[in-house]
Amino acid sequence: MVKEQFVRNLGVMTEDEVDKLQQATIAIAGCGCIGGFAAELLARMGVGKLLLADPDTFDISNINRQCAATHSTVGQLKVEALRAHLLDINPELSTVTLAEEINEHNAAAFVEGADYVIDAIDYFAFPASLALHRAARAQGQYVTTAVALGFGTSVLTFAPDGMNLERYIGIPETTTIEEAESMVFPAASYSQKLPAYATPERIKGWIASQTIPTISVGQALGPGVLVSQLVLHLLNRKQPAFVPESFQLQFED
Repeated sequence: MVKEQFVRNLGVMTEDEVDKLQQATIAIAGCGCIGGFAAELLARMGVGKLLLADPDTFDISNINRQCAATHSTVGQLKVEALRAHLLDINPELSTVTLAEEINEHNAAAFVEGADYVIDAIDYFAFPASLALHRAARAQGQYVTTAVALGFGTSVLTFAPDGMNLERYIGIPETTTIEEAESMVFPAASYSQKLPAYATPERIKGWIASQTIPTISVGQALGPGVLVSQLVLHLLNRKQPAFVPESFQLQFED
């Protein structure tokens, strides 16, 4: 029987599908923007278990766009603040938290047992993202990621038997994690078209300062699309477009 909290899912989903989500485990690396909102949507939809990883704490500048960022959570570990927020939504949600950066030593253990992996790692922490993708691919897991593009979003999904992250962004598959330390995920790879404010000169400056302008709506749109595609795929209703194809929604030039 479907729990009262999720009874309004019925009609959109069958009882069997609601139960399947209850048995599902999703790994989310990065608990700020994309990861935080994705976690909340998954918790409200009835996913039974979430694996959360993030080494950072919330600061004041996070409040404009991150799910569990409030004045009362400033200074708290993102994984712990987000976990408390999610358990307030669904006290029966199973959670595992890792307050460490994903790396080549802990990535495999982190994603073990997950039905899907969400890469919401900070744009500048490319080695962590590379380690996550490699661990998930080795375990036959799909990895999905999203980026906020001003008032829009772009969502990418990597199949374990499809194009990998290295080929997608054009680096050698033999690239080591150490060699990736100086790399960032290239902005142009996220979308077919960047908004007008994201000029090459500005992107260069943002990368140098490790500060990218971003607002709440893009950070909400991305997880909305990402979770929709993930759940539909998980329920065997519809496969997402796999890279090199992507989904993009843009409301501005």
